[in-house]
Amino acid sequence: MKSSTHLKNQQGVALLVSLILLVAMTMLGISSMKGSSTELTMAGNLRESGLTFQAAEAGLRQAEAIVEDSSSTAMFDGTSPSLLSNTDADPDYLDKTSWDSATTTSISLAGISTNPQYIIKFLGNWAQNPLALVNIGAGYGGQPPGSIISNFRSTSRGTGQTGKTARTVQSYYGKQYIN
Repeated sequence: MKSSTHLKNQQGVALLVSLILLVAMTMLGISSMKGSSTELTMAGNLRESGLTFQAAEAGLRQAEAIVEDSSSTAMFDGTSPSLLSNTDADPDYLDKTSWDSATTTSISLAGISTNPQYIIKFLGNWAQNPLALVNIGAGYGGQPPGSIISNFRSTSRGTGQTGKTARTVQSYYGKQYIN
């Protein structure tokens, strides 16, 4: 008789233990899925960031090539919204509307929504630019005789795959013109 009483007291315990284990395993599965989703989002953001940077860098390279191919500073007279003179005011490079009339590059990169854009500003000859006076005057022995070293600032804006993110980068470039 004792054995049948003992079995009656044990009924339902296995069900309770299995339900607790099932809840614990469900919570573990949900947290794993949430972690995977977060990692996937982070990987997508990293890819988007890389694409925007590569696009902006490609725009800088094209802008620097335009400066390198120029024969004088005459084309940087401010008549083009992408080729500014040293007397033109700087646009707000972080404002999207400042880029509405900027030159779009012919570079076609896979995976980006729009081609990069650039704005080049002529900063003046090395003797007119305090930063250039320090760098060129001290580091390179000054301006070579019979030439003019002109300084330029190239700014480029690139977008990623979605077009919702953008990156703006700048470089300074010196070009020596022979008289």
